[in-house]
Amino acid sequence: MSPQIDASTSNGAPEPIRDGVGARILGPRNVPLERENPALLASPSTDAGTIPNLKFSFAAARNRLLTGGWAREVTERELPVAKTLAGVNMRLKPGGIRELHWHKEAEWAYMLAGRARITAVDQEGRNFIDDVGAGDLWNFPAGIPHSIQGLDEGCEFLLVFDDGSFSENETFLITDWFAHTPRDVLAKNFGVSEAAFDDLPIDVDRTRYIFDGTVPPALAGDAVQAPAGTVPLTFSHRLSEQEPLKLAGGQVRIVDSSNFPAASTIAAALVEVEPGGMRELHWHPNTDEWQYYISGHGRMTVFASAAKARTFDYQAGDVGYIPFAMGHYVENTGDEPLRFLEMFRSDRFADVSLSQWMALTPRELVQAHLNLDARTMDALANAKDKPVIVRSASRRPLLDALPEWPIGTIAMLSTVDELDEAPHEIPVTAPVRVGDRRIMFTLKHGRGSLARLRQNPHVALLILGDGDLAFTARGRARIAEERMEIAPGFAAVVLEVEHIDDHRQAAEAVESGVGVRWTDEDAQRALPDRVAALRELARSEG
Repeated sequence: MSPQIDASTSNGAPEPIRDGVGARILGPRNVPLERENPALLASPSTDAGTIPNLKFSFAAARNRLLTGGWAREVTERELPVAKTLAGVNMRLKPGGIRELHWHKEAEWAYMLAGRARITAVDQEGRNFIDDVGAGDLWNFPAGIPHSIQGLDEGCEFLLVFDDGSFSENETFLITDWFAHTPRDVLAKNFGVSEAAFDDLPIDVDRTRYIFDGTVPPALAGDAVQAPAGTVPLTFSHRLSEQEPLKLAGGQVRIVDSSNFPAASTIAAALVEVEPGGMRELHWHPNTDEWQYYISGHGRMTVFASAAKARTFDYQAGDVGYIPFAMGHYVENTGDEPLRFLEMFRSDRFADVSLSQWMALTPRELVQAHLNLDARTMDALANAKDKPVIVRSASRRPLLDALPEWPIGTIAMLSTVDELDEAPHEIPVTAPVRVGDRRIMFTLKHGRGSLARLRQNPHVALLILGDGDLAFTARGRARIAEERMEIAPGFAAVVLEVEHIDDHRQAAEAVESGVGVRWTDEDAQRALPDRVAALRELARSEG
């Protein structure tokens, strides 16, 4: 399916040539964009007919920059087919405030990074305040006033609204209302003099909306007691703590009004597909699907009936869309797990599996349609329970737990700089396995990697070793001990592992990792003591 790579060009540019058809590009071109969209440059032979564009990237959206952060949106103006839902990607600096506001649409949110404090008050005078972190959700019903503020590390999140024509630039802002209300009316409403409003913000479009603020105190210190009490249904949900549905090729967490009652108009599924795996052929019988790709690389073909189909490639930050009832699949085309959100304007999640439909239909009837052989029909029996995600037979499953490795193994730590977003790798000596999903290691003070993981805790640790040991542990890092008692020049770091990528291959085996020849005897003698200290620290943390 991938287009031919022309090796004769200096940059190895892809060309629209497939199976003997097509020809090289001679005119102007945008090679980076072509590389991101191989299924459009050289579409598979099964694609046919005219289908609207079903992809738009937040990277191509206008970003509104303000003192407290930024916001960019993908609505039906950017993606005309997207009539049911619209999305906003927002970033708040530490203390940054998305000002007090409300809107006509319900607001559903997924936290991508950092932490935030959210507040709201309902029509009965009942209030709500909570802190949310990466992987958490919130949902504010239409018309409910609320606010969002970045905590110590700031935050970034996805907002989804239950109307494709929504615009983040047309919400009801408290400062905007004050600016357009006569002073005598304000004075009468609040029982103060008109002079109390002499210092109201004037240029609210530039000085408010998203503006600088002070990081709020601990949650308990910010609480306001409401005479009517708190809202009866919480507006937040810990999706990352929800037990996933584990499947052959990945896992899924479904959230809708059945387990998050406040979300009565938006349902969602957080889908994680292993390398080589696929979100099975299916469709949704109740509404359109709006997608947001969080990480990895995927490919989707949408079948629109009447001999029409179109294939698109997606990566982190992209929005995908599938009109009502159109059949589709999403395949992981990369070497890391593909994570994306399926979103629906509905109170319930619903999908129809092609495999399950066929498995639960009389065998002879299915054979009469498709001329399938007996072996294929026998295999269909396994789909009576909905597969949801299927796994490639040539791929290994993701590891559920960290394997063991020898003491003294050298690993490669990858961190990301927030300014240039470039990865940085350094070797790490003797990481210690302290649990099925936990690793500890030490970093010297003054190392750039230590500073970077303080800013962005998402890191990856590659380990290669004897006995065909080849995997990457990815997750969130934190400082467990700023200055180790036994080695004050080092910080003890904990990696809470969220994903384990197995790099073993059927055609080859890793025989050894990186060897070390010590040139400093004191450093060599100190290493076992640091390893022992890490194990003791892990035991004390439980």
